[in-house]
Amino acid sequence: MKKRLNLSLLLALCFTVALSAQSNEEWGIASYYHDSFHGKETAYGVKYDKKAMTAAHRELPYGTMVRVTRLDNEKSVVVKVTDKGPYKRGRVVDLSRAAAERIGLIQDGLTEVKLEVVKRGTATPEKPSKKAQRKERQASTPSSYDNTSRGRIVTDAGNAPAPPEKKVASTTASKPAAAETKPKGQAKAAAPAAQPKLVGKEYQKYGLYKISIQEPGEKGFAVQVASLTNYENVFKQVADLQAKWFDNVLISIEEGSRMPSYKVLLGPFKEEAAAENYRKNLLKKHKIKGFVVDLNAIEYSKER
Repeated sequence: MKKRLNLSLLLALCFTVALSAQSNEEWGIASYYHDSFHGKETAYGVKYDKKAMTAAHRELPYGTMVRVTRLDNEKSVVVKVTDKGPYKRGRVVDLSRAAAERIGLIQDGLTEVKLEVVKRGTATPEKPSKKAQRKERQASTPSSYDNTSRGRIVTDAGNAPAPPEKKVASTTASKPAAAETKPKGQAKAAAPAAQPKLVGKEYQKYGLYKISIQEPGEKGFAVQVASLTNYENVFKQVADLQAKWFDNVLISIEEGSRMPSYKVLLGPFKEEAAAENYRKNLLKKHKIKGFVVDLNAIEYSKER
């Protein structure tokens, strides 16, 4: 009986250790912060510093030290978790620019990595912001295929049920309090709104899609991967790229001899060398052919 008990305890201990080890390792895609985030407040209320060795993770607590190792070249860096995210499907960590440079991520944009917890954090900033509190509430349920707005997450505060009404005591002792009645047709608490998501392989020719057309903040260089004359094929091409986790898709609409030409590009990059390295990695890792173009050299015709 004692042998059976000891064996059960041993198996339970091994199972617990295995679970603990598993929770300290994670595999997925790594990306890095855009420079526009420098100096802005993270979900924990601290300022993001692109020169510091920091990162964002959905579940690991503030202050956790994590080793991030690239699977292709085994370059690694140890970073401190100071933010929540990323909220894009397949991605497990957002690195600061300094950390991304350490493992050569700037040239690639995205790469497969392994995460290992070096030291689990227990501390939190002294005064977490309201933004941190909102993200803490929703961190366990990130949006599917990710909310592409780099604002990372949409608050559901507007969908919270209204607080119960306070009962007012009667000022006249002889008068009984009026019975509380619910008005007919009282609306129920609204269900949480469905989160928007990127469309990938599930793209259909006919459907309802949310479109946001924006001008890029900067131009520089990009890698052209397709040139199309049918805008319906453009939607399909963008969906295919999104299915492969590309979120840096640009569309250049240029005048053609008979009809407009739609150029599908990935970028932008500040330097031509960075764009060229990105092009090489596209061919090597994703079998996507392309060539580097100077976005500043493209001339667009004005509408007549």
